[in-house]
Amino acid sequence: MLQNGHFMVQVTTKTGNALADFVTGLPVTMNQDSPITALDNSWTTALFVQDDFRVQPRLTLNLGLRYELQTPPTDPFDRESTFVRGVQSQVLKGSNVPTGLLVPGDPGISRGIVSLQKNHFSPRLGVAWDPKGDAKTSIRAGAGIFYGSVSGNEWNSTSNYNPFAVRQQFNNVQSLTNPYGLLPGGVSPFPFTYNPSAPQFILPASIYGVAPNFKWPYTYQFNFSVQRQVFKNWALTTSYVGSLAHRLPFAEDLNYPFYNSTATSANVNNRRPIQPGTLAQIFSVQSVMNTSYHSLQVTLEKRLSQNFSAKAFYTFAKALEDVQLDNNTTNGGAQNFRNLDEERGLSDNNRRHVMVGSVIWNLNYFDKANPWIKAIVKDWSISGILTLQSGGPFNVTTGSDTNLDGTNNDRVNLAGNPFLDPHRQRSDVTNAWFNTAAFAKGANGTDGTLGRNVMIGPGYRNLDIGLFRDFRIWERVMLQARGEFTNAFNLVNLSNPNGTLSSALFGTIRSARDMRQVQIGLRLTF
Repeated sequence: MLQNGHFMVQVTTKTGNALADFVTGLPVTMNQDSPITALDNSWTTALFVQDDFRVQPRLTLNLGLRYELQTPPTDPFDRESTFVRGVQSQVLKGSNVPTGLLVPGDPGISRGIVSLQKNHFSPRLGVAWDPKGDAKTSIRAGAGIFYGSVSGNEWNSTSNYNPFAVRQQFNNVQSLTNPYGLLPGGVSPFPFTYNPSAPQFILPASIYGVAPNFKWPYTYQFNFSVQRQVFKNWALTTSYVGSLAHRLPFAEDLNYPFYNSTATSANVNNRRPIQPGTLAQIFSVQSVMNTSYHSLQVTLEKRLSQNFSAKAFYTFAKALEDVQLDNNTTNGGAQNFRNLDEERGLSDNNRRHVMVGSVIWNLNYFDKANPWIKAIVKDWSISGILTLQSGGPFNVTTGSDTNLDGTNNDRVNLAGNPFLDPHRQRSDVTNAWFNTAAFAKGANGTDGTLGRNVMIGPGYRNLDIGLFRDFRIWERVMLQARGEFTNAFNLVNLSNPNGTLSSALFGTIRSARDMRQVQIGLRLTF
């Protein structure tokens, strides 16, 4: 029945009690896949020219230009599609083919859906200046345009949707023993195979495709740095590093449901604006999203001398994105596709403060020591990596479909100050990372007022230590004894709290990252 696919049911509120739903086998929704092996082919070719110009003895310009061609990915079996409202496919045959669904071979639709873009010129500029001519201070700056691409997973997601395959959510399930009883004819739509002369659709059909006007993403990257030798073998660098990304891909639902007074989770597909009852989600990959990254970066480095070297890095940064682009799908996500302005917020990968320090120390100071001390201490090396960073952002959601759009990713309303002192006793912190009374569920049909990724989780502290010693057995044979201690001080690094309002564990932290791990080994090199 599953065709090596994915089968999932959601049990919540058919009887009014989740446990009763489970015992009686009455799920509210069901997801089932009939996947296929997706294949995509594309090629990229590029040319690059660069030259350095010494304007003055202490001033150098680096100029470059890159030109590249990226062909749109194509499927060997033409399992690609797009959606153009009001246009009927001439390739897909049958009265059940939804209007607007087009595939390669239809007028104006190429095998790669979008046309080959030939204007990807990427200039690069770099400047290096020694302001005093003493070789102790350098000022550098650089900027460039960089064109990106689209992941194969995102592009070939088309092949997982009707009419090529099915990745369907059924919102009207009769029971676990007869999940298809309420479908037309009461029969299972599986197995599911693709034939353009007689395509299959499970109504209401979910479809996915790249928009015909899709453009490749591009990024402006720029930096400015000042480096100074402060002591012998010591250098300090302070930099600004930034990037602005544009036209990032995001799958918008063109058939997002409207809310009305009779709305329920079960009638989502009847409230869609385009062919309700025939089409469910219409995911169209648009090149419309932007991100930004700005950072202050400081580096202090001691070059190897007297058997000791060290580096320290500090970053103060902020990363923003228009919508959630990094999650457990290739499509991103939004609580309301008709109001994407609500989604701009911190990137999931944003860390405000990050500090990393590393040292390598070779204990070769005992050539004239007592032979016993020399035998024990000489030739040992000690290394360490210290990491300190701020916590990552997370969302606070209701745990239910508050706006009744068929998806349980709705955020809460903010009703007070949610922040608590993170430096309280650990038991207090784990029992309430934030003020749970500051959040409330909104009225049915409304979006949560809390912004995306407003809350910040616990930070991270870690020290890794390594001990190494080489024993020369013969001229070309070396035995190394090594001990590696991950999280050597066994520091407790708490995970993010439970952010689901409907959960009994809301606001609590019940897990932590890895504890100390020790590895001891020998390595023979010859």
